[in-house]
Amino acid sequence: MKYLAALIIPFFIMSCALEKETTDYVNGVFNYTTASVKIDSVTNGSNIYAFPPACINFLNGSGVIKYTIKSNGHYGSDVDKLIGKSYLRFDRARLYLNDIAIDIEVPQNLTYNDALSKDLILTKGMIDAAQITDGTYRLEIEMVASEFNDDGYSTGALSNTFSGYFGDVIISSIGQGCQ
Repeated sequence: MKYLAALIIPFFIMSCALEKETTDYVNGVFNYTTASVKIDSVTNGSNIYAFPPACINFLNGSGVIKYTIKSNGHYGSDVDKLIGKSYLRFDRARLYLNDIAIDIEVPQNLTYNDALSKDLILTKGMIDAAQITDGTYRLEIEMVASEFNDDGYSTGALSNTFSGYFGDVIISSIGQGCQ
């Protein structure tokens, strides 16, 4: 029986180690809250894409990426003022197209147990500056934030990164590639 267990246990451990969990988001865990960001939709002209693949044809104008940042408080809503009025201060915000980073406007502070919806206008100039050519790209958004209590002091949770993944988006500058 010992020999059988000696053979089965390593096989079980290897199979668990090889299993890969995929997710569309990575949460940022802070002392008072857990933060997340989600791309809600991609709009180009009159086309609104809530699910991939999306298409941004710059002949139809800029792309508008709508996203939502949420703060889910660890302690509910009936908390001490120091926690209840705590906030996340954003250090950096980026959009990624296949790991090519485009810096975007840093959102305003997000308070405990709150949500913030933003529209990001993706222009042809931003694409050109990042040297992105026509093609299909994986669209992601990433936030880096630090947490502060109501008194403005850091809770010790500094520069946590969290992100959201949308999926494929087609970038077209000449009107081809989008159906």
